[in-house]
This record gives sequence, structure tokens and C-alpha cells, in this order.
Amino acid sequence: MSHLKERLEKNCLNCGVEVKGRYCQNCGQENVEVKESFWHLLMHFIEDLTHFDGKIWLTLKYLLTKPAFLTKEYMRGKRGTYIHPIRMYIFISAVFFLVIFSGEQESKIELTNSASQKQKGEMGDKNKDSLNLHFGNDTINYKTILAYDAAQQLLPEAKKDGWLTRNIERRFILVNQKYKGDNNALFSSVVEKFKHYFSRMLYVSLPLFAFFLWLLYCRNKKYYFVDHLIFSIHLYCAFFIYLFIFKLINEGVALLTTSNTDNLGFLLLVGLPFYLYKSMRNQFQQTRSITILKFFILVCLTLFLMLVLMTIFFLLSLFNI
Repeated sequence: MSHLKERLEKNCLNCGVEVKGRYCQNCGQENVEVKESFWHLLMHFIEDLTHFDGKIWLTLKYLLTKPAFLTKEYMRGKRGTYIHPIRMYIFISAVFFLVIFSGEQESKIELTNSASQKQKGEMGDKNKDSLNLHFGNDTINYKTILAYDAAQQLLPEAKKDGWLTRNIERRFILVNQKYKGDNNALFSSVVEKFKHYFSRMLYVSLPLFAFFLWLLYCRNKKYYFVDHLIFSIHLYCAFFIYLFIFKLINEGVALLTTSNTDNLGFLLLVGLPFYLYKSMRNQFQQTRSITILKFFILVCLTLFLMLVLMTIFFLLSLFNI
């Protein structure tokens, strides 16, 4: 409760309902004077910050050390003690993508520029032509869309490229014209565009991952799709944090020593699947053998999903550079 003076008027300034006490029974806003001193504003900020920080550290503690614990707590209705899953996912994913891709653009540009300069000195017109992208059934690398369309018109109907192939081929021709056969510049542009789409790809994969869980556990009527979605959000958040920690440690080791960090990578490669297995075991309380079976099915489905999504978003990146 703040120390501001209570208003004499009993109408809530937020929703207009007549207030019967210090707080509005409809929206919860405190019925106090609008004007506040700098001290009151500062104290209010500190109270909110410490309260939020307390939730953050408690949430992170259980998220990283007790797989599926937060999901169980949410399902039991104990939600005020921890950060809401969606709010936490938005915050953690934003920080993750901001940090994970920071500093990579400049190094990528430097590598691309140096490689380009080297290739320009070594590459003649013949080699440049060999860099042209090609997607269609013909072995000809068309220089213009008009040339490609003219060639397609001469082919029998059965041998013409389909709608998807035709559009991708046209796009490749435009890209070749734009980058003049420079694969390094092309690759750099596609990667940069793909980075912007990567977070969207994970957003799309989240409900699909939850759908896979629903399929695997649909016989248990105790769990609804929303429960699997909350479970997936907590899982994604934990993975983001572990990857973030790995990146920090990896960069710290690289700065301090010249030691190889392959062991850290192996630990991460083993640790994330183990966290998934423990989460499934703790959440759904099935036997080890059944959980392991469903774990492998889920991993295979997820890998296939990621392959499909990466292909789709890679093509989107190519079509939007």
C-alpha cells in the first residue's frame, strides 16, 4: 500500500466504478490523489522492482534446477509467486536473441569482404558464371527472366517447371543479377535475413511442439492442449537460458585462454536432451521405458519440424533479400 492521501471522491479514476474502500473492487486500483511527489514515485519504482526481481530469481531457480516444476505449479493454480509463462517467454527470448546474435554481424562482414577480395583476384568470367544459382530441371544458367521464360515456352507441357520451381528459379535469376555471381555477398545477405526470421521460426515451432506433446499424451484426459503449451514455454525458456550461459562461458574461455571448448559443447549437447527427458518424466509421471520411447518420438518429430521450418524460412529469406 502506498502512503499517498486517499481521495475524498469515491469514483475510481481507472474504471469509473464507485469505490467502497481504499482499493477499487472492480479493477484493483488504489483510490489515491493523482499528484505524487518525486519521493513517492521513487519508492513505488523500488517496490515494484524488488517485487519483480524476487519473482524472477525464484522463477529462474526452479526453471533451471527442477524440470517441469513450474508447469505443475501453474496447473495447480499457484501462479502469483512466479513470472507468468508467456511474459517470461517474451522477456527471455528477447534477451536471448539480442545477445546470441550480437557481435556476429561485423565478423561476418569482415570474413565476407576478405573472401570477396580474394576471389576477385583469382576468379575470371568463367568461374563467375559457375557461381550462378540454379534450381530448375535444365542445366542452363539463365541470365535473365525473359530468357528463362522463353526457354520454358519451347518445352512440352510435361517438361515445364512447376509453379514453385518456376518462381524459385526466377528469384534465383534476380538474385544472381543483383549480386553478380558473388556467392559470399549472397550468403551473407541470406544469413542476415534468416537471423531476423529465426525468432519467428521458433515462435511458430512452439505451438507445433506442444501439439506433438498433445498427440503423445492425448490418452491422458487430465492434460489439455494449453497445459502442453505451458510445458513447452517453460522448456523453451530453460533451453534459451542454458544456451545463453553456454555462449557467455564459451566467449569467456576464448578471451582468457586458447583452450578448446569442445567439452562444453558436448556437455550442452547431452544436457539439453536430458533436461527434456527429465521434464517429461516429472510432468507426466510415466515409467522410464515409456518416457524414453516418447522422448525419441518427440525428438524425431521436432527435428523433422525444424528441418521443414528452416527450409521455409530460408526460402523466405532468399525471397526477401
